[in-house]
Amino acid sequence: MSDNKILSRATLAIILCSTFPMLIVGCYFVHIPWNMQRLGLSESDLGLAILIFGIFFLISNQFSARFLVPRIGTKIVMSSAMILISFGAVLLVIVPNYSLFLVCSIPAGLGWGSSGPIGGIHAQLIEKHSKRIVTPYYAMGFNLGIFLGGILVGYLISNNFTPWKAFLTLAFLGIVVSLIIYNYSLPKEMDFSGKGEKYKIPEKKVLIFGFLLFVIFGSGGIIMDWSPLWFTQELYAPLYLGGLGLMFYSFGGVIANLFSNQLIRIFNEKIVASVFVILGSLILFISILTLNIYIIMIALLLYGFFIANFVPLVIRQAVRQSSESIPTTVSNLTTIGFSSTLFAPAVIGFVAEKYSLTINMYTLCFIVFIAGIIMFANFKK
Repeated sequence: MSDNKILSRATLAIILCSTFPMLIVGCYFVHIPWNMQRLGLSESDLGLAILIFGIFFLISNQFSARFLVPRIGTKIVMSSAMILISFGAVLLVIVPNYSLFLVCSIPAGLGWGSSGPIGGIHAQLIEKHSKRIVTPYYAMGFNLGIFLGGILVGYLISNNFTPWKAFLTLAFLGIVVSLIIYNYSLPKEMDFSGKGEKYKIPEKKVLIFGFLLFVIFGSGGIIMDWSPLWFTQELYAPLYLGGLGLMFYSFGGVIANLFSNQLIRIFNEKIVASVFVILGSLILFISILTLNIYIIMIALLLYGFFIANFVPLVIRQAVRQSSESIPTTVSNLTTIGFSSTLFAPAVIGFVAEKYSLTINMYTLCFIVFIAGIIMFANFKK
């Protein structure tokens, strides 16, 4: 098999690695209002569950990148994570009480910690071998998964499908996806090889880029975790339309990621990584002032388009400027970035419960605006 075909198959594998988990997330998050009502949860209760998820995500992230990847490579870790994520979602919709719901947040966190970040490492390895920008295609999978998940869950809810049966079907589909990822990923001789690195304080440059991911992941959680609840409770959309915000946001992201190389060629990488982000946050802020669901949906589509390439380009910049290995750099970035899940969900849940989710949306616009400015100042060609 030619190197070009190997690299093309590996690119498909990383797109699957990001798409399938987010399809499950897209289905699950739209079911959050239903699950909260089923278990009698408040916004703060949900925030605690997301906090537990975040803790075990970070543990799994560091362990996978520093211990597992150097010993068994990225492909085994990625393909195994698909099964853990898909069956973990089943547990979240069948547990009978809040205590078990919290416990079941652990395998979900472990699965995601050994999936998303490791897929990012694999994407950087493909770029290293191919000399082409492919990380935005990996990022596209996250948006594509949300979009497809939103469509799927709208169909399931409108046709009164039993949630646990739907998620169990997705879990068995996860086994098939796992096998495809394993067979399509980079072969052993092109996968990462090297010794694991001991933990140390990341370089200053990595800390700056990690902070940007911290901001974007923390604020992104407001859309990912809370927009279905925002749409149904404060914008008064019916339940089956609760995923519309996610769908419009993700569709904009899919388009931007799909044409990332063309956008970079037209505007240059710095503009796409910073000015686009600033513009997207301003558009979303203005739309929220109207509290009009249709205007907000269009704004979410544009916001998704303008910020879609921020994360992959932040990772590219960090890898380019770091003197550490790709797994260590990517792992440190994602650990810093996703550490926002240690307290952001609790803060967001508290604000939502005491005040409103709309205030959280305004906050999202502000901090993403600042992140775009910081990226502009720290970008190097």
